[in-house]
Amino acid sequence: MLRSCYRRNIFCQLRKPLGYRPILAPRSTIRTYSSDVENLKKETEDVDLSKSVEYTGVIDYEKEQNVLLYFDHIYPIMSRWGKILQHVPILNNYYNDERVKNHITNLIQSEANPLPENVSMKNFVALKRDGGAFVTFSIPADHAVQDVSNKMISNANEKVLTSGLDFIRNLYTSVTHQTITCFQVKGTPWIEDLRRHPSPRLKVIFEGDSLTEEELYVLFRRYGVIVDIIPANSSTPYATVIFKRVRSAACAKNCMTGIELPKHGTTLHLRYIPLERVNVVKDLIVNHQRISIPIILALLATVAVLIFDPIREKFIEAKVTHKYSLDTYKDNKYFKYIYTPYKTLVFWIRNGYRYLDENLISTTHTGRDKPPTDYDNAIWYERSEKVKQLRLWIYENINTFIIVRGPKGSGKQEFVLDHCLKNDERLKNKILYIDCDALAKSRNDASLITSTAQQVGYFPVFTWLNSISQFIDLGVQGLTGQKSGLSESMETQLKNILSLTSQALRGIALNEYRTYRSSALQRKKLPSRSDVDVTAEPEVLKEDEYLQQHPEGKPVLVINNYAMKSDKGHDVIYPLIADWAAQLIQNNIAHVIFITDDVGSLSQLSKALPNQVFKGITLSDASTESAKHYVLNQLSDVAGNEGTSIDSCLGPLGGRMLDLQAFVRRIRSGETPKNALEEMIHQASEQITTFFLNDTVASQPDREWKTTQVWTIIKLLSDNDSVSYSELAKIPLFASYTDTLSTLSALEKYDLVTLNRNKGVLESISIGRPLFRAAFKDIVQDVQLYKNYETAYYKGLIETENAKITKLEDEVAKISKLSDLKYLKSRLEYIQSKIEASTNTILDYEAQLKDVGKVDKPKKSILGIQIS
Repeated sequence: MLRSCYRRNIFCQLRKPLGYRPILAPRSTIRTYSSDVENLKKETEDVDLSKSVEYTGVIDYEKEQNVLLYFDHIYPIMSRWGKILQHVPILNNYYNDERVKNHITNLIQSEANPLPENVSMKNFVALKRDGGAFVTFSIPADHAVQDVSNKMISNANEKVLTSGLDFIRNLYTSVTHQTITCFQVKGTPWIEDLRRHPSPRLKVIFEGDSLTEEELYVLFRRYGVIVDIIPANSSTPYATVIFKRVRSAACAKNCMTGIELPKHGTTLHLRYIPLERVNVVKDLIVNHQRISIPIILALLATVAVLIFDPIREKFIEAKVTHKYSLDTYKDNKYFKYIYTPYKTLVFWIRNGYRYLDENLISTTHTGRDKPPTDYDNAIWYERSEKVKQLRLWIYENINTFIIVRGPKGSGKQEFVLDHCLKNDERLKNKILYIDCDALAKSRNDASLITSTAQQVGYFPVFTWLNSISQFIDLGVQGLTGQKSGLSESMETQLKNILSLTSQALRGIALNEYRTYRSSALQRKKLPSRSDVDVTAEPEVLKEDEYLQQHPEGKPVLVINNYAMKSDKGHDVIYPLIADWAAQLIQNNIAHVIFITDDVGSLSQLSKALPNQVFKGITLSDASTESAKHYVLNQLSDVAGNEGTSIDSCLGPLGGRMLDLQAFVRRIRSGETPKNALEEMIHQASEQITTFFLNDTVASQPDREWKTTQVWTIIKLLSDNDSVSYSELAKIPLFASYTDTLSTLSALEKYDLVTLNRNKGVLESISIGRPLFRAAFKDIVQDVQLYKNYETAYYKGLIETENAKITKLEDEVAKISKLSDLKYLKSRLEYIQSKIEASTNTILDYEAQLKDVGKVDKPKKSILGIQIS
């Protein structure tokens, strides 16, 4: 407290308002800076414990036989960074006070201009903020103070040391114009530690009369080059001196502060004028938003790509290769001690009820849920040749764009993953599985992006940034008039994910290529031997050539549940996946296998690869014998269900796995085989009548069939395994090839029928699901349903014939104006015959329509001809 009060009292006279103009007193009564300081020190001498500069801010020395010099650039360069450098340990040791004192002593000594022997350093005051120091030297009484002072200044300014670190420092300071210089202090220096950093601009406050520009130039030019001098005027009672360098201003401020000019009756007080620093980055952002904001966003995007994309690529590779999966190391004998208990514990937790049921209740209920037997593999035994065919296509490496088709429940996924890929040691750790059904079920764009990223292993993904970027984009658009481009569309983000996945898959495919290349180059560098012709060795294969010859190195992309159109939304994902898979094939990066039960999806895939023929495998239903073995094995522990009673019910079910499993569940729930089959047929019939034969549903825009067309197909397939397309085309309802093909494709998509093609041409139509044959018979044998739909069928035929007659009558009206009577006569005869034929056909349909309401038992009819 004593220290702060004392210092405040000392310098209170210097803190005057900016516009302060002192009223000059007579010369004899003018207060000078020196007398003020001396009087204050004398008044407080009784309480001052020390006369140190730290407390008084003033250097005490007797001017008679002492000289005060100022040395600049003794310490690191004057700036805020210089203050940081002063705390660096190496520099702190180099710039300690004792070393600096020794350096100053060496500077003032010179053999060419020697000093008196009794000259000694009396006081040393470091001014590290300004990079300099005040040094007081005592001068012998028999020497003139000014002469000795001039010698010391001359020696210090001219001497250059040439050894050790001093040489390096002097070389650096010479290049950067930061050499050590020395000046004699003219005034009374004010050693203050206020937060006033050096600047090249000095404020000169006059206590007395102001000085002119010429007088100020004479006083300050010795300290460095002056850029400008702004003299005092009526509005600004102080002058401004602007130096070229900061060091010049610091020397002038420390040497000229408090100088007394008796002839002018003026005392000068100097102060640094703070620099008005301009933040270039801030100015660019604030004043040039249309330029700065896009640049900043581009830089942020670049940094994000450089940081996160390599991380994401590693995560994708880990998902495909299972590098960090526990299952990869399960065969290790040391790892088994940890892995086996872990898997057992996980199994108990996830299947607790089943575990108790199998291990505790099995004492009273033996044989329930038996483990799989050879009967379970009967279905897969029938498909062993197709498994071999699929593997052969992969290892042939020729157009490995494979499509695995089959009805729902035919085990397509198990066929590809479990029985083909995972049984192959070279392929099982290079599988990327994507389920399109999980992508289609996404509720919004963010959920779709997250689901896609999880499918391919893309991590980390920041979906929340897209919402924030949309608000930022709106703000930038309001400020600059254009969008920032920060927010990306959902389709763009999906493309970025798939593009990075392609890079990861290529890295996996070329993983073994690096080893091959290094070993091949090493072999070529070996010296030639007499028994081996090195020149005969093949050249090192390029990347594409290596992948073509080593198909086992490429990963396998399995895309399941691919469909042309999803009823659940997000249809954009299917064309993207098709195009992405086509690029993988064209760039020879991976094998691609599509698993689908949607026939219409082939058209979408054909657009992605229009000039290639796809390799396809179609999985049909299991044979009757395999289906029987499967059901009997599942029901072997159920009492009261002998093989003969079950065998009689398996005919209508066929080999569709979904129907067989539903049949097994019904029997296990307590139903008899006959009741279970009847109930399943009834449900299938209700499904067909509700969805395909309902006029209200069929009239919706997304339905591509007519009720009469579906009814016709049901009647034909109720007693026939298949119907040839040539016979179906004879029915008037299927006269147009384009419309008929579109209708049949829509029905095949919903699994009502199956289209059989020969060399790509439609040949016949068969039932899409084995159970539907019994359902068709059930619908046709229902008297009420038969009357309703058969009536609608004949009415449809009558409408078709009436439309023909109307068209022919319109033609008669048009050609009646022709002048060529011969042509007119022949054309009218032809039209008349057509109208008569259509009229007779309508009469026949009307007669049959009357008979429909009279019969109690449905009759079969093809092309309108009754069959008993």
